[in-house]
Amino acid sequence: MRLFLIYYISSVQLPSEADLEQYKKALTDAGCNLNPLNYIKQWKAFAKMASTPASYGNSAAKSLGLFSRVMNTGSQFVMEGVKNLVLKQQNLPVTRILDNLMEMKSNPETDEYRYFDPKMLRGNDSSIPRNKNPFQEAIVFVVGGGNYIEYQNLTDYTKGKQGKHVLYGCSELFNASQFLKQVIP
Repeated sequence: MRLFLIYYISSVQLPSEADLEQYKKALTDAGCNLNPLNYIKQWKAFAKMASTPASYGNSAAKSLGLFSRVMNTGSQFVMEGVKNLVLKQQNLPVTRILDNLMEMKSNPETDEYRYFDPKMLRGNDSSIPRNKNPFQEAIVFVVGGGNYIEYQNLTDYTKGKQGKHVLYGCSELFNASQFLKQVIP
């Protein structure tokens, strides 16, 4: 339903009534509540009325201008709400851990991680030797099931960091249907 509402709000040309009825039927068959769609449809109709030029007297034009401003302000609030529906870029735990390790950030989540760098001097068991310079390359290997979302999140992370290279690997790579088959017997 959310995806259809985003499409409906952002489309320049509204779908025809016949198409809208088909969409409604498909949404109803999928078990969706049509109240949000009816509200947005009504909102779009008000916005369309407010955007048409007034050919009435001067007082009617003033009231229509006020109505238009109210509708535009309301539409801005609705669009802010739609922006919250769309996923924002957030780093997954594997990406946050990688960022902390590569950038040498102190974080309770990664303070106990060990570094295996032959160039670093061996310390005693109580202290964990740390490199002072940030890393430019990393290998992330997930034992067990990896997934495309982690891989894509790591790829997006490296695009934002110039000169960083990350290699992702896992012992098994699942798509959504394979994951569901494993979880639901």
